[in-house]
Amino acid sequence: MAPKKGSKQQSKQASRAPSGASTPAVRAEPVKLAPAAAGINFGQSFSSVAVINKEGLADCIANDDGERQIASALSFNGIEEYSGVPARVQLVRNAQNTILNFRNLLGKTYDEVKSVKQPYNSAPIVDANGVPAFTVEIDGKPTTLTAHECAVRYLTVLLSYATDFLGRPITHAVLSVPAEFTPAQTKALTAAAEEAKIKVLQTVTESAAALAAYAQTVLDEEDKVPSIDRNSVVLDIGGSSTTVSVVAVRDGLFVPLATVTDSNLGGEAFDAKLMEWFGKEFTKKTKVPLEASNHRALMKLRLQVEVTKKSLSASNSASCSVESLAEGMDFHGSINRMRFDLLSSAIYSKIIAKVEEALEKAKLDVLQIQEVVLVGGTTRIPALTNKLYGFFNEDNTTITARLDSDEVVARGTALQAQSLLSADNLALINRLSTETSVLSPSALSAPIGIVIGEDFHALVEANTPLPTRRIIEFPISSSSGSQLLLSFSEGEESVKVEAPPPKPAKKAGWFGGKKDEDEDEDEEDEEEEVRTLVAKPTKALADLVVDVDSKAAKKGLKVKVTIVVVEGGKGTVTAVQTVEGAKVAQATF
Repeated sequence: MAPKKGSKQQSKQASRAPSGASTPAVRAEPVKLAPAAAGINFGQSFSSVAVINKEGLADCIANDDGERQIASALSFNGIEEYSGVPARVQLVRNAQNTILNFRNLLGKTYDEVKSVKQPYNSAPIVDANGVPAFTVEIDGKPTTLTAHECAVRYLTVLLSYATDFLGRPITHAVLSVPAEFTPAQTKALTAAAEEAKIKVLQTVTESAAALAAYAQTVLDEEDKVPSIDRNSVVLDIGGSSTTVSVVAVRDGLFVPLATVTDSNLGGEAFDAKLMEWFGKEFTKKTKVPLEASNHRALMKLRLQVEVTKKSLSASNSASCSVESLAEGMDFHGSINRMRFDLLSSAIYSKIIAKVEEALEKAKLDVLQIQEVVLVGGTTRIPALTNKLYGFFNEDNTTITARLDSDEVVARGTALQAQSLLSADNLALINRLSTETSVLSPSALSAPIGIVIGEDFHALVEANTPLPTRRIIEFPISSSSGSQLLLSFSEGEESVKVEAPPPKPAKKAGWFGGKKDEDEDEDEEDEEEEVRTLVAKPTKALADLVVDVDSKAAKKGLKVKVTIVVVEGGKGTVTAVQTVEGAKVAQATF
């Protein structure tokens, strides 16, 4: 029997020179592949992984089931181990061997979390030598897995998806962490990743990752280019929690101003409203009550309403169908978006209240926010976006979700990983600490700007990290004369509130006669007060007298102002006309 040709034998034959070739084969140098980097968004409910594709773009990858949002869940059935959505499906019949919500247990002691109740009758938290753990049955034997071991298993699975997608090992990664994570939790997450064979370059907050994704994304022509200095709100609605972060974006630097988190407000709150609605519909149609003790039926319904909720984000109505929901009775129902919004109105109000709370904590008015970045699939609900537009000033604030809100954090971490690996100094990468913390440089307490007439125009915004430099060019009038006086000052922003103009008095009766007593007495809604953001100078810093060539001014030349501010608020300002040989004016403050 002829031996089988192995892969090595085939590759030798394929590499042979063609018969009759006169040129000897040249040994090719091995191709050195660039380090492969990944960005990992390890969420409490769902996770995602992004890599840099062949086009150099951050791409969120799918697992074997085609899912880009991978449920943060593990389940065991006999010798089989499941992760992602297949693990969540096990909640219907195998809840006691299914592990959920283990990320937030990292870095905590059992005493800190012993009162936490796991959802959906999944494996409860137990004490394993003072650390939180879960006891499940694996291959017929009770096995205790700590939260750390669960994270290692799950991160190993995520890493395998990225490796399979790229076709080569992942050498480095950047991980996102919630803003509320303590240093101990961040360290524990990094340790779990390292044990899963993930070389962690850095950890970044989820809000910073989302902002980084937008900062490094090429805009479409119709997109409005954001200012390099702006105040941003990152609204992150996860499966079980909502986090609102207020961040001062200053020329590529992200300065956290305030963070508010509600651990009981998330996408699952909307699921609960749908479950309540469809549960009543099922009972109305079948006369079969959906008891709270019927875990299997409730879990089947919950898994289906998650799909219904996603459908309502894209269409005006959606259906919900479950075979053999309870007592062998099938269920099919539908709901329109208007009904869903009525059911969810209280949840919308709670989310807006969290945004208000974050702004108050940051000591900013809604008029001082230029950008709102949406994170999480729940933010795609149209009514929520409309509520946000109603809360913010539509003329002043851009609410953006150009990138997939489910993927934006993972993309941001992948771009950050790529940026770090692209650094010329590879030794710097090797010295990077995996315990990277948020830098806390001193920041400018009040804006510094130029005074024109009675108006103040900020050149360096408040909350800008120091030291900093700004260069601004502005046109000058040909009638400015031979010299131009520039005044620089600190300033402050405030909100000017004006009452709406009075409405003209109505004549008696709609048609000039006496008003009929039966006419509708309801008055039109009163107009809202007019709120305007104004800035005014508060403390004079420096005056500059700039020599001006009026002939050059007629040609459209400008004055270039350079302002440098160091720690303590001290600085230097220079101004010069953009013409060869112009005299530079300088002052310190």
